[in-house]
Amino acid sequence: MTLSSYLTGAESYLHEPVQREWLKRLFNKAGQGCSLFSDAGDKAEIHEEFRNRIRTEEIKAWYSCQEGDSLFQGTSISSLTIPGVFTEPVRFDNIGQLQEVIAQSYIENHWRTAPHVKAAIMEDVGKWLDSGLFYCVVVASKVISQAFSLKVRYEDVVLKVDDFLVDPHEITSYPYDVRVKYFDTVKERIECFGDLDISRQELESSLILADISKPKIERFKDNIILAPVRCNDIAAAMAKNIKKLITEKTQSRIKPASIAVVIYDTDTPYTYYHITGADADGMSPQMPGLTVLGSSGTIDALRWLYIYRVSLIAQKMMKSSLYSEVHRRFIPFVFFGVLVPRDADILLDMQALDLLRYHGNITPNIEFAYLLPDIIRGRTQREEMDFRKELEQRTHSCASAQKGNA
Repeated sequence: MTLSSYLTGAESYLHEPVQREWLKRLFNKAGQGCSLFSDAGDKAEIHEEFRNRIRTEEIKAWYSCQEGDSLFQGTSISSLTIPGVFTEPVRFDNIGQLQEVIAQSYIENHWRTAPHVKAAIMEDVGKWLDSGLFYCVVVASKVISQAFSLKVRYEDVVLKVDDFLVDPHEITSYPYDVRVKYFDTVKERIECFGDLDISRQELESSLILADISKPKIERFKDNIILAPVRCNDIAAAMAKNIKKLITEKTQSRIKPASIAVVIYDTDTPYTYYHITGADADGMSPQMPGLTVLGSSGTIDALRWLYIYRVSLIAQKMMKSSLYSEVHRRFIPFVFFGVLVPRDADILLDMQALDLLRYHGNITPNIEFAYLLPDIIRGRTQREEMDFRKELEQRTHSCASAQKGNA
């Protein structure tokens, strides 16, 4: 199945009332956030506050990776980080095969892990486990590329335009008119996107993240692997399909309310952000560790910061094992679950993890704008501390206690 036909089939999701209601809420709140940022007096302070949250996610990711045979190692949404491990490389020849493999791996890891979760928690978790132990699967972008056979010959994308030999990995260094001519030429040579009517921004973002190194798969010989586009749409369709497969394969013994699918790329996002215009108005700070390409679920159901954290964890656990045949341990995706059901109730919306977030790839400005009203509200409603009074109360209370003991 081509990417274009896969996404055409997913268009039916947009007719669901809950989906339309979410997109309406997104439009209104993100618009409000954009206006608040434009009117804010100290934009640097807002950015610094958000960067502190980014650093928190990076620290949590650092100690949430599985070590040895450890099972519980993270906190909250990354309490369980369970890799899908294979001793032989899996050739994902189509998206249906990838969905089947993820669903089967989900089921096997659920049954393997569930007894340990039951033993670790005092309360009855039977009903919770019936809905599936994992709420999310994080997939490497080039796994998606394999499933849709997103490839192109090297000589079809490195070519002469006017006086420039254009290398797509350096696309931002060329004049604007050269980039336009390059796009007009190359889009006719790349057949794998079919009739998607791909934009120049989408094509450039795919090429900038393209891999020259690749798995030992014959069909990719003499080709480079392109990064997928419209990853939010892909993730939403995959999430619904994987959920259905898990329910069917287990005859409803595992029946997830919804599952999130996250797609990331190992490249750092600086050039990618520039191409997509995310750094144009200075609104959105960058998450520097990797490029988050797409996710299913509303921003309320699975926050942008959480997506960044689980992507960092997955990247560290995979360690490019998809391409390495040295240790015979291949990890094309990682599952995530919470240890305590209350964490899911408080931090996630388990009913909305498979909705279409919005069309295209993750857009930092939309994500940031949607979070801004809450960030600004938290700043303005903060109770000011009278340091002198606090110091006096605490030291005097200590002195009084010591005097009473004497």
